[in-house]
Amino acid sequence: MNPSQMLYEMCHDVLSAADVKAICKSRKLSDREANSRSLFEHVFLSSIGVKDTMDTLTAPEVAALHLLRMEDRVVDVTFFKRLYGDKQSTFRAYGTFTQQYKPIFDAVQRNLVRKGLLIIAAARTNSPDRTKMELWRYRFPSEFAPFLPPLVQPRVHDGQTGSVHADNVRAELRRLVQEGPAAAQRPGAVRLSGGALTIGLRPFSASAVRDWRQAAWEWAIQQATVQQKNALSQGAAQDAMYTGYLLPNGEYRKPNPLPTVLYALSRLAPDEWISPDQLDVLLDILCAGAAHPSSVTICQTGWDNGCLVRHQADGFAFAVYRAADAAHTSSPDAPETYLPSAEGRMFVDLDTVLYEALETLGRIATFTIEDGRLWVTPSVAKIVDALDAVRDQPVVRYLKAHNADFRAVLKRIDVQWGKLIVHENLLVARVRDVSLRVKLQQAFEGADGASPARFVFLSDEYVAFPRAMVGDIERLIKKSGHVIKTVGAR
Repeated sequence: MNPSQMLYEMCHDVLSAADVKAICKSRKLSDREANSRSLFEHVFLSSIGVKDTMDTLTAPEVAALHLLRMEDRVVDVTFFKRLYGDKQSTFRAYGTFTQQYKPIFDAVQRNLVRKGLLIIAAARTNSPDRTKMELWRYRFPSEFAPFLPPLVQPRVHDGQTGSVHADNVRAELRRLVQEGPAAAQRPGAVRLSGGALTIGLRPFSASAVRDWRQAAWEWAIQQATVQQKNALSQGAAQDAMYTGYLLPNGEYRKPNPLPTVLYALSRLAPDEWISPDQLDVLLDILCAGAAHPSSVTICQTGWDNGCLVRHQADGFAFAVYRAADAAHTSSPDAPETYLPSAEGRMFVDLDTVLYEALETLGRIATFTIEDGRLWVTPSVAKIVDALDAVRDQPVVRYLKAHNADFRAVLKRIDVQWGKLIVHENLLVARVRDVSLRVKLQQAFEGADGASPARFVFLSDEYVAFPRAMVGDIERLIKKSGHVIKTVGAR
């Protein structure tokens, strides 16, 4: 549902006068807004009173709003069962949908909607069986995100770098080089094919390394979930409908702890650390009370896969964690430390090379494995495609200054740079029939008798024109009784 449309409907059709009055009181809005629906709609998304109102929320409510912010998706009333459907509430596990969720709907109205923190509107339906309660949709406005209270309060403030698990990706690279020619058949994550490095199914890059690590972390979490369910003898049927996130096909989606945990960790300052138990409220809200891997397991598997940094702070008996990427500043990009040379050629020191530098090398060079080393040689085709983006990278400048082969290629390309213009969305046609060329000229020539810039007669039998004109040209050719033959090119 469109947020603007939802806001309009809420302000003009959904809220009662008492609702508007309650929101104005909570958000410290004036009587002018309370007495004018149009003015109320205009100021609703402003920052007035939002922070003070957010400070009145419980920790589970804060976690739920963070979850809505992270997902940026419309939810139905079942989403809030995780907040207001516990054993102490009046939630009923039997009866009609309205009977079951009426207490939760009332709690959402009282604790969130009437505080002016959610937008509510009714979805459209052609089904006569859908009740009003089923059609209510809620959205957390992105304009309120900066005022959300912290998702977790850091347990430790410490500028220490912490400990990082052994780098599995770097170990994969070393193993690849040590295996030599046999590496082409290896099943490892990092492979060399056609002179290019890949990780998983993607070209090697710093972001691909991060995603590969996170995929391994997610797999470890899933394995822990399976083991936990087996231990508790719980079936998967309980997990069918618990998130309240409506997908386009009307089905519900299982929660994945990983994006939510990464979201929580991303909000920490560089010297802030949290303990695993501080994620418990967030995980309970995410999984709506269903069984989920323990926060200790999640943090431990995150550290095992190089995604988290662990630290044992002085005076604390427990370990604290933070995201690995945010916890470490990259080492200075000093190519001389990871690009040694031998016999006029350069190879990569896999113990010290930055993944960002290895990514840049992959965009301009061909990799080969010889004598247990990863050698780099210039690739003209790659350099032509990537030079604009990587020209100022330290590794490119270093190669140009210290390697004759790279220097020669880069110098030659620099000399030719700008002399070749590549046009996008430009089509070229070969017209052999003289009468047809005349008809094209008559149809598309300018008022002064010259061909316009958008339709150009080239040498010999060729013409060039933008893709947008192809329909007009094809109609003229077919009307003239000629056949069109299309040739594709890569």
